[in-house]
Amino acid sequence: MVADTAAPAEPLTPLSAGEQKTLEGLLARHSAGKAPTARIGDAYEALIALSVPRRGDKDRQTDLVYPGEIIYLTEEEARQFERHGTRDGRQVPVIRKLSGPDGSREPLPRLLPRHVSGRLFRPAVPPPGSELPRPDPEGSSRIEVIDDGGAPETEGAATAAPGEMADQLQERPVDAMDLPPSRSRRRAQ
Repeated sequence: MVADTAAPAEPLTPLSAGEQKTLEGLLARHSAGKAPTARIGDAYEALIALSVPRRGDKDRQTDLVYPGEIIYLTEEEARQFERHGTRDGRQVPVIRKLSGPDGSREPLPRLLPRHVSGRLFRPAVPPPGSELPRPDPEGSSRIEVIDDGGAPETEGAATAAPGEMADQLQERPVDAMDLPPSRSRRRAQ
């Protein structure tokens, strides 16, 4: 019988800040130039059209991901898309995890624009005496609709009386004038 000479396994410890930074740099280098559907990370499904930032891109360009596509994100990238609330504007997360305990294979929920945009509020009325624009006081503005503007379009097609055009219709049209052939045509023949 052979004795197991393997060294005892070290207990697993979380990554230090330096190791985490190195890992993120390696992930960015490995995923450089790859689409969000072909890079390292956990599988998520896009619920709406998303602009997913490219990893390690100095120009901060993004890739367009359509609803229903599977994308691979790190935990930090996923947290950015899962944020929602009054501060972020979105009312629901815009991605859904596909694997693990949080995973789901249900059909995509129908998200309306109001779910992913912030609430709309009227601007506050500026305080009296400020130079900021103020809304019109009640009754100061009105819209007038004038039905009879006398525009030619309201009258219909203009028709001439039969006697008005009689002179022009009875004259014989003048024939086109014949032009003599040019010199270049004579030489060619």
